[in-house]
Amino acid sequence: MDMLLIFKIYLIYGLMFFAIFFCILFRDLHESQIRLAPTLPLLAAFGLIHGIHEWSELYLIIYQHEFASSAALTVFKLLKLWLSYIVLGIFAWRVLEITDWQNKSWIRLAVLVVLIIFVTNLFWRHDHENYAFFVHNTEMQIRLVFSLGASLLAGCALYNFASSLEQDGYGSSIPFKLTSIAFIGYGISTGLFTTDLGLWVLVLRTIFATALLVTLWHALRIFDIEKDKQKKATLHQSHQDAKLKELGELTSAVAHEIKTPISSAMMSCDLLSKQLPDNEDHQRQIDRIRYGLARAAEISQEVLSYAHYKPIERESVLLHEVIESALALNHYRLSGFKVDKVVSRDLQVMADKGLLEQVLSNLITNAIDASQNKNYIRIVGYQDKLNAIVRVIDLGSGMPISLIEKATQPFFTTKPKGEGTGMGLALSKQIITQHGGTLNLFNNEDGDGLTAEIQIPRKI
Repeated sequence: MDMLLIFKIYLIYGLMFFAIFFCILFRDLHESQIRLAPTLPLLAAFGLIHGIHEWSELYLIIYQHEFASSAALTVFKLLKLWLSYIVLGIFAWRVLEITDWQNKSWIRLAVLVVLIIFVTNLFWRHDHENYAFFVHNTEMQIRLVFSLGASLLAGCALYNFASSLEQDGYGSSIPFKLTSIAFIGYGISTGLFTTDLGLWVLVLRTIFATALLVTLWHALRIFDIEKDKQKKATLHQSHQDAKLKELGELTSAVAHEIKTPISSAMMSCDLLSKQLPDNEDHQRQIDRIRYGLARAAEISQEVLSYAHYKPIERESVLLHEVIESALALNHYRLSGFKVDKVVSRDLQVMADKGLLEQVLSNLITNAIDASQNKNYIRIVGYQDKLNAIVRVIDLGSGMPISLIEKATQPFFTTKPKGEGTGMGLALSKQIITQHGGTLNLFNNEDGDGLTAEIQIPRKI
């Protein structure tokens, strides 16, 4: 009866670790932006190796009468136990790297000191203990250092990582926190208790292994959710790109057709100016025609820029650097202005640096025009979960709600006649939309000025 019960417990016990291996193996983590993703294959390897270890232990227990106790068999059992926990230790070390602990260097140093002491003690005991004691003490130390120690480190590091999940916008942190608790519980059950104390130790380990599998299964759902969002975003982006490409082809054809007669009319104005007698009224009318044609050519060029479809080239971009470049482009216009810039220096996005600089330069130009009386603009950049937020704030007169809704439409402008084509915000909105983000305008809460806000995904 005891042997049958042991068989069932070991069968379930090993199965839990094989299940951990497969639940990680069958997830596509290559495109994941979650920091834990690159370390999960190590946890899968631990599950596979530890599952093999536990089932091989069951095999040796069932057929123990067929195996003579030998030094080779003892060393084999010790090495396979050690190997599985070494992989767990590497996993814990890698998880430590993605935490935001301030004292990570001290923890690394402590781990290295413990490993040096373990190896030194191993060689010393080999020469000073008899074989039976040496093997027994080595197994206990492996369990203490590599099972308990690695599980505690992995559990605590996972708990810290889980706390950052909600802040990063990937969802609830509770499943990962429960996984970290299951890790710690499993480490205690394997590191502090041996099966010599009774069958309850094996049952306890099985319970914690099951808890580890169940909590990990729920925790890994964030990768499935992330994958679904990536697919939807890709599909939406492809539809958006197709629309922009089709619009660009149509508008470009129209704009080119318009530019040809405009050029011809401009040449005719030049010829007419030379042929007509020197008359002030004639010259005034020709200048008026020439000005109208120049405006039409300018608008035609703006339409071409707006309609021109260009695939964005994404790269890792530090937003504070892009903002500095945009400010440099407006250096002369900012003469006499106070620029209050509060931007996180480590805020990164995957974006087309040139296009993003164009958008920010345009928003800064608008803020300068609106704040001529107070000579002050404010730029704020920060992380909001999965998005990066940049706000360009002016101290102008603001804008009525009815006009804010039209502000990003092509050819809409509040500037005096002849000073703007009304394409700047429309083009900026198009670029941000192409990046999967949004451009929002709203009046400041104190009623003094307008805020232009960019929301752009930090990662794709």
